[in-house]
Amino acid sequence: MEELFEIAKQIEFNAKAEAQAVYDYTDLIKMLGGIDIEEDKKQEIADSIQEIIADELNHQNKLQSIYTYLTTIEPNKD
Repeated sequence: MEELFEIAKQIEFNAKAEAQAVYDYTDLIKMLGGIDIEEDKKQEIADSIQEIIADELNHQNKLQSIYTYLTTIEPNKD
């Protein structure tokens, strides 16, 4: 059982890294407003970063599911 919780702990460590990536990518999108390039290029870059963020959010959801599966601890519904 102890090994399962060690794996679950590592899963949460990785979920934290995914959350940090979302935070950092969000800052990148904000920074786009201050650069001097054509608006269509800014939008293209923002769209790409948003796609990356969506992937990171998907990873967070999968990691949470794995954590719940390993520990049987589920998020509260309230």
